[in-house]
Amino acid sequence: MKRKLSKIEIAIVVIIILIILIDQITKIIVQNVDNINIEQNTNAAYGIGSNSTIMYIITNLVIIVIITKFMLSQNQFIDGKLKIFLSFIISGGISNIIDRIFRGYVLEWIKIENLNWLPVLNIADIFILIGWILVVGNFAYFSAEEWKNRKVKNVKLEDKDKKEG
Repeated sequence: MKRKLSKIEIAIVVIIILIILIDQITKIIVQNVDNINIEQNTNAAYGIGSNSTIMYIITNLVIIVIITKFMLSQNQFIDGKLKIFLSFIISGGISNIIDRIFRGYVLEWIKIENLNWLPVLNIADIFILIGWILVVGNFAYFSAEEWKNRKVKNVKLEDKDKKEG
C-alpha cells in the first residue's frame, strides 16, 4: 500500500524543483548577456578550496544527505516552516552540484555592491544563504521560547515548594 504525500511534502518537492529550474534557467540566460560579469567558481563557498570538483560534489552530496536524513528521521518533531527552510538549502546545493557536474564550475554573477564581504553569488547560493539564516533563526527562536518556558516552569515549582514548605 502506497503512502500518500502530505501537503508539506508536495510543497517541498515543488520548491526544490522550482528553485533548481529558476537557478539553471537564469544561468543559461546570463551566459548569453554581454554586459553581465560572470565568474566561474571552481572553489567552494566564499572561494575557499583547492579546485577539486569531485571533492566539492561529494561534500555537497554528504550535506544534502545529512539534511534529508534529518528531515526524514525527525519528521514528526519539526514543523513545516523548518522543512521549507531546509529545502532551500537542499535545492541550492543540488543546483550547484548540477553546475559542477555539467560545467566543471559553479556559474555566478550576482554581486551586491554595498555588501562587499559577500562573494559573487547565483540564485542557488542566495537560497542556500537564506535557508541557513532562517534555520538558525528558527532554532534561536525555539531555544529562546524553550528557555522562557523552563524559567516559567521553575518559578511555578518554586512557588509550589514555598506554599508546601
